[in-house]
Amino acid sequence: IMISSEVTVTYLNIILYAVSYQLQRPVEPFLVRSLIHNQSYNSNNNNKDESTTANQTYGRLTSFFSLIQTIGSPLVGTLLDRIGPRRTSILVYAASAGSYWILAHATTPTWLYLSKVPTLLQHAFLVGQATVSSLDHDHDEQDSSSSSSSSSSVKRRAAALGRMTTAYTIGATIGPALGGYLASNDDLYAGARLAVWGSLISVLLSIVYLKDRGTKKCKQDDSSTQQQQQQQQQQQQQQQQYSFFQSVKNTLSFLRHPTIGPLLFIKLLNGVSSSAFTTIVPLILANQLHFSTAQLGYFMSASSISVAAFAALGISGAMACVGNRPDKLAFIGVGCRVSSIVVFGVVVSWVLSSLLVSESTQDEGGISISISTKGLVTTTIASVAISLSSHMHATSLTTLTTGTVSVEERGAILGLEHGLFSMARIVGPPLGTMLLSSGPSYSFMGELGADGLWRVIMVCVLMDVALMTSLQVWSTQYSKIEITTRKSDGNNISFEPLIDDHDHSD
Repeated sequence: IMISSEVTVTYLNIILYAVSYQLQRPVEPFLVRSLIHNQSYNSNNNNKDESTTANQTYGRLTSFFSLIQTIGSPLVGTLLDRIGPRRTSILVYAASAGSYWILAHATTPTWLYLSKVPTLLQHAFLVGQATVSSLDHDHDEQDSSSSSSSSSSVKRRAAALGRMTTAYTIGATIGPALGGYLASNDDLYAGARLAVWGSLISVLLSIVYLKDRGTKKCKQDDSSTQQQQQQQQQQQQQQQQYSFFQSVKNTLSFLRHPTIGPLLFIKLLNGVSSSAFTTIVPLILANQLHFSTAQLGYFMSASSISVAAFAALGISGAMACVGNRPDKLAFIGVGCRVSSIVVFGVVVSWVLSSLLVSESTQDEGGISISISTKGLVTTTIASVAISLSSHMHATSLTTLTTGTVSVEERGAILGLEHGLFSMARIVGPPLGTMLLSSGPSYSFMGELGADGLWRVIMVCVLMDVALMTSLQVWSTQYSKIEITTRKSDGNNISFEPLIDDHDHSD
């Protein structure tokens, strides 16, 4: 019963965690713009300079957040080994509460950056995985007499991790819509205040319901001397140190592998392209199309739930349609993304032109601030298409990389993919906002205010064409290599996507 309650609390914490984080997503572009406006109120900057500064600040803030997350991931892993899932869970949710508290009191862009520092420990999904694994270990000890305990353990773990992904999806769907709604009354800090309470509830639940489960040490014999114990500890430390550095060395060797290395480069380029584009989308919707916070929240929720539904119901069928060839599906996915990005640009340009010529309600400054329902629906559909094609491509690439290594090496390759994707998110957001704010202008698109969007589209399309070319070369060169995409029991192909705490569009 205790184990069951701990599992339930873990899922509930993941839902609260996802809701709390996603509450900020539709609000952050507006908050950055508001703080930049307040900061430059008494300066001589014109509106164009202020808008450019806001876009670039948003990109740098996103990049800074990714850098902090990259540093924090191995730190949280070390804490899990040192102090166990319960205490790490308390620290993670306390850090989240601290981050949201700073955000709720941020009055300058500097405070926005400071609010990202506590996210060094904001890796609740990783902690949830460790909690489930420790609970599963306890369950195995109880069932150790059963001959089928090993296979049942694998099934329980797979089911538990699947439910954890579902829990995050629930939170990621509720969060943006709720955050946008709360900010619709011109209170850009309401979501952050609510997120503080959501995180503190998770701290309380972790204290009350989770049990301490540290690494169990072998009992020493009463006749063992203190000197012998010290020698054993030194030997263990030396073995752990050797094992750690050897593991790092083996993991990095994948980068030089003739089969896996090109796939990891493709994954890195995919992360740069995807993060560059997804960063500028909320800026375009908020600044050019004048989406309200509520509309932007519904927009983000629609993308989250569409990707979740496709992951659950569509990806296996799509793989079957291409003869269970992940390389083919990855190629199709990036091709669809190219088309979807161009369609999104056309739709946004059409909506902008409609806003220019419409007789919609205007504010006191004479700037059109309304967007038709048709414009909202069409941009949402185009964005959902981008998210689905990106998910198809990224999941197929992960299936390829994990299928080209042994079962024992899959954890290492997934960890390396996490690191590469975090590196890509450090580069992509500032690249996207830089292209959005500066570069060559095109007369017609400049009149619409869409020239920045089309600069980003052209660069992302060029990167995606490079992806398609690289995939085609890889497929041709290694078409005779058997890709072991089946699970170790030989039953079904596994399409578990690479899980990241904060970004599920890639």
